[in-house]
Amino acid sequence: MSRGRARQSLATDGAAFLQPARAAGKNLGYLAQHNESGPVQKQISSLDQDISRGLKNFLRGLTQADVSDRYQSYKALFQMGPAAIPQIRDLIYKSSWSTVKYPNEIRYVAGLVSLIHDLDESESKQIRAKLVSDGCDPALRRILDSIGSFKSEDYINYEVRGIKIFEHNQLLTKQNVKRRLERWLKSIPDQDLAAIERIYIIRKEDLAALGSYAPILYYINLAWDNPSARWNPVSWVNNFQIEGTLYHEIGHHVHRHTFGQDPEQEEAADKYADRIMAQRSSHLLFRLARLLKRAISSSLGT
Repeated sequence: MSRGRARQSLATDGAAFLQPARAAGKNLGYLAQHNESGPVQKQISSLDQDISRGLKNFLRGLTQADVSDRYQSYKALFQMGPAAIPQIRDLIYKSSWSTVKYPNEIRYVAGLVSLIHDLDESESKQIRAKLVSDGCDPALRRILDSIGSFKSEDYINYEVRGIKIFEHNQLLTKQNVKRRLERWLKSIPDQDLAAIERIYIIRKEDLAALGSYAPILYYINLAWDNPSARWNPVSWVNNFQIEGTLYHEIGHHVHRHTFGQDPEQEEAADKYADRIMAQRSSHLLFRLARLLKRAISSSLGT
């Protein structure tokens, strides 16, 4: 679900998360080397079984195009951390990527690589290099390049209202994005923001929409396109659009909407955004837009 054109699937749009609790997986690896038996070994064995089950569900979601199953298992595997990497890597290398050309096959390989990229970008780079050097379908290679283009070093990290914000460090803007977000999110009730994992502030060219919301994973992508100075009238219009899009995507989260471009869901998200904008009575652009809408409706007799 997105404002604008529909976004790509999890397996093709690059990383969905940034930098999990990687230390947890490293600590388990250290303990495994120094404890050949006992509770720790049982814990690791149990984790391996959980990873195996998670991957089974993830692959089913990838090959059967079951978006809900795919996202749920993706999130579970991500939370298990780097300990999942060996099993994921084995599945990738066991696949016949050099002959991959059908959509479900591409989703299989690309989804696994995307998952590893979220867990460890350096590991992802090595695997992608091997897949490309050994030969793979051009369509798969383009997806792998897209996954690799998403790097954590390209983002500035901070928090607003307890939500992790990842702001691209090459945005075309002359304004302080963090201050804008603090001002806009101040208008949102706590319960409406609850469970939102993170918000990505990205460049316009990195998203085929003004914004998007990912169910289950609970994150928002927001395209930031405002190169104008603060007091430039064009800047006011751009900020108005960005702010409205943010509220629209939060509206999807509040209603816990599912996947897809459903007209009823989009209408509900629009109504939520309008309500929040209306509460900000000082928002001149919103009041002008509302008056214009009423005038048009009156002239049409509706």
